[in-house]
Amino acid sequence: MTEQQITAWLTLSMTPRLSGVRLQKILEYLSPQELLSLSKKELYSLKFTESQVRFLTAKSNQNVDKCLEWATKDGNHLLTAEDKDHYPPLLKEIPSFPPTLFVQGEVEILCSTQVGIVGSRNSSQDGLYITRQFSSELTNVGVTITSGLALGVDGHAHQACLEQNGRTIAVLGSGFDFLYPKQHKSLAMRIRENGALVSEFPPFYPPRSYNFPRRNRIISGLSVGVLVVEAAKKSGSLITARFALEQGRDVYAVPGSILNPNAAGCNQLLRDGAILVRDVHDIVHEINGLVNWSSTIQQKAVLSLPLPVKKEEERGQIEAGNQPILDLLGERPVAVDFLAERTHLPVNQVMMQLLELELQGIVASVVGGYIRLRGS
Repeated sequence: MTEQQITAWLTLSMTPRLSGVRLQKILEYLSPQELLSLSKKELYSLKFTESQVRFLTAKSNQNVDKCLEWATKDGNHLLTAEDKDHYPPLLKEIPSFPPTLFVQGEVEILCSTQVGIVGSRNSSQDGLYITRQFSSELTNVGVTITSGLALGVDGHAHQACLEQNGRTIAVLGSGFDFLYPKQHKSLAMRIRENGALVSEFPPFYPPRSYNFPRRNRIISGLSVGVLVVEAAKKSGSLITARFALEQGRDVYAVPGSILNPNAAGCNQLLRDGAILVRDVHDIVHEINGLVNWSSTIQQKAVLSLPLPVKKEEERGQIEAGNQPILDLLGERPVAVDFLAERTHLPVNQVMMQLLELELQGIVASVVGGYIRLRGS
């Protein structure tokens, strides 16, 4: 791809308050380059806000330039959804796929057969043992292990894979200049040498609490299935599992004692229809069919049609459970902690609802929290 094409994708992905759903609707009609060639009048006709039009028509953008400079360094890769050679086809199929990916390491393995392994940051010794066992055995049958580099289950899944000389992918909730958690910096370096680090966030983007639910949709989107090991009832791992189900992926869960709070999430998943697994053979049996399915997925080219005259953008139906949060949002950013306090909901649940609303194009994450988009 040319630098001009990459610049166009970066500019579109960084456009302020542009939701993933809105972005995908735009890409159904216009390529990023075509969009940037439009006049201000045409952009306004497409319902872009004043700040968005100003951003899209700027002659230069320092943040875009920083990303382009980052991509010139050894081991760094900048992918766009238009890159048919390296952008993962499975990820391209999900709702609100990331328009750009920043990658360090072996970019080719993003298209390999992957199983996501997620679970509690405060897992028991039994949970960590189970994690390492599944990760090791899946690695030995040629599966790439994908997880989120978090403490607990994530970190042990990565480590067990590396100990078997396998390949593993860590999906970050920040840019590469702010590896998180800091305790896993050395592990991240090992993954970069024997796999890949992936982020949708520019290198200079710090970790924020609302980044991690977004990160979870990429873990499941890259994978043919997701294994959940020891997850509490309000665990962020359940967000990953929910994304996996919405994306048509299999969800595997390890059962646990009803007396163990860390098993409540997995037991809930099993009650809701997840696949119960006792050993790696239960997963491999399912994967055999999924691998054939994933190999048939082909990337769709971005359509370049004439500029349409569209009616007011349709928005998804707001679930009743999300309404209390939506009622607290306006044009000024509202912090997640404030929303949790006012709604008396756990932070993880608030984050899940905010992400649903963002994917519907109803709210947007900005510096300082979340805002409600106009017309929603």
